[in-house]
Amino acid sequence: MWDQLNKLKETIIDIIFPRNCLGCGKEGKYVCEKCDLFLSETPSLFSQGSLEELVSIWEYEGLIKEIILRIKYYGAFEAINELVEKAFKIRKPYIPENTVITFVPMFKKKEKRRGFNQAEIIAKKVGEMTGSNVLSLLEKIKDTPSQTKLDKEERLKNIRGLFKRKEGIICNSNVLLVDDVWTSGATMKECARVLKKSGVKRIFGFTLARTV
Repeated sequence: MWDQLNKLKETIIDIIFPRNCLGCGKEGKYVCEKCDLFLSETPSLFSQGSLEELVSIWEYEGLIKEIILRIKYYGAFEAINELVEKAFKIRKPYIPENTVITFVPMFKKKEKRRGFNQAEIIAKKVGEMTGSNVLSLLEKIKDTPSQTKLDKEERLKNIRGLFKRKEGIICNSNVLLVDDVWTSGATMKECARVLKKSGVKRIFGFTLARTV
């Protein structure tokens, strides 16, 4: 039943938003092999708060930015599979033994309105490709307005205390924290801080893109 509904949803999305390259219009993929050459990659970041390492693949601009916005606001889920598979061919996140994958949560009411959390979908695809378990370890306890107009210092202050560790889920091993985009880093740093405080040993990060 659910598989049929998901296939129907994907079919409708393909009709409304055909899977054409957003760079040149070629059918078949969101980023064709030719346009792939023009995507800007980013190096890993180290020692970002409680995150030992952050692996972000592309600069958040151009085609990648357009695809991520399409995922976030129009539910183009199939693009996630394409991007994660493409990302893993470039650079895989470091996942030591005994690592659980988790994701940056959304405020429940906001997620209910949107119908999905893109970070969770990315995390599940990463889990599928690595054979790692995916657990929902965090909860966002308060909604916040958009932070796009805030500077880095204001974002860090605005995000403090918005997340908590879920009760009843035991996980004190290593964690790979997943999100779609790293901008100022405030959200992922706060999530990592909460995880570290709750007893998680080592925390690594993975995003598809980041602002440079």
